[in-house]
Amino acid sequence: MTESIHIKNFGPLRDVKIDDIKPLTVLIGDSASGKSTLMKVVALMRYIYKRANIYSYLKNADVSDRPRSFINLIGEMQPMLTHETKINYTVHMPNGGNYTHLLDRNGIQFDDIGINKADMVFFKEAFVAETRSIIPTWSLYGARFPGADLGYYFNETFRDFSEATDRIKEQSLDYIGMKMEVQITPARKHFLISSKEGSGGTFELENASSGIQTSAPLMTIVRYFAHEFSFTKAFRRSVLDILTDEALSQFRPEVNLQDLKKYIHLYIEEPELSLDPQTQCLFVNDLIRQAFYRGSNKRPADGRQLGLMFATHSPYILNHLNVLLRASYYEQARKHYPYIEKDEIAVYQLENGTLRSLVEDDEETGERIIDTYRFSDSMEWILDKYESID
Repeated sequence: MTESIHIKNFGPLRDVKIDDIKPLTVLIGDSASGKSTLMKVVALMRYIYKRANIYSYLKNADVSDRPRSFINLIGEMQPMLTHETKINYTVHMPNGGNYTHLLDRNGIQFDDIGINKADMVFFKEAFVAETRSIIPTWSLYGARFPGADLGYYFNETFRDFSEATDRIKEQSLDYIGMKMEVQITPARKHFLISSKEGSGGTFELENASSGIQTSAPLMTIVRYFAHEFSFTKAFRRSVLDILTDEALSQFRPEVNLQDLKKYIHLYIEEPELSLDPQTQCLFVNDLIRQAFYRGSNKRPADGRQLGLMFATHSPYILNHLNVLLRASYYEQARKHYPYIEKDEIAVYQLENGTLRSLVEDDEETGERIIDTYRFSDSMEWILDKYESID
């Protein structure tokens, strides 16, 4: 299965086209260039495709269809939707089946997109917002107040972290040599940070450094979706959200959930937040190891596949991804690094509302590499300013 998307005139995105959305997609660019907007649009279109799969599943189970309207799902991005907006998202199946959603000012259009039983999949979308640094304080104070709201994307991030820590009682933070233990009391959850060697005492997450406050929730969420997340419960919720009481009596499923391919897509804003350059690289190692099941991290029996899409400002992360790419070419390196296969990754620079691919083949070695030279411009600009002072 491959996916493509073409976005025209949506907020800062003037003409953005991705012919094959890779399992690891990295976006870099200036502030306000549209990185987060692009991730949110991809997440929206995938969510709509998930719903189309569920409707097709129910149709195969002899449940009557009902009118479908998705325009309300665009939420806080509504002001970006204009009469010039066109979004085309297509899923290409190995057997030749293609399923396309079009979104414009009038809403979603897919003329009875009935998905073949052999092509049905189940998607789960999870957005990890840059505001995740608020999670420790919010879990201590804000979440106690009914109706308290910090916006859709933070709420989704906090909910995923809350569900993750209902299941996970200890989370390794190998990139800093620490761990987080979860203790639940009648009053609250405690997130206790300590050294893996047991030295240095224990402290609450809200008292940890800013880098730990942003990275520990993210690593916990990724581990949750890689291993602990229940597709059975999620699928049941999705079906029950659609079915009426009358339709429940008609429900005769012909497709078993176990037979559906399962995909989880995580969208991460700035994974490097508040981490020093070396720790950023170690953190990326742990992200890739979890999401792509490297080393001793084994894939669950349900065969789930994770995809990562993240927006970054960090040239250190891009350079380190080159290390992980190169490791895939060498047998010994594959044993020691959470390597990335050349066909698993795409890296794009957003500029002036368009995309530029930064992945290319090295002329000397033939190996796949990421062009990171362009990101030395800022250092050269600073050096020029320094040398111009007299």
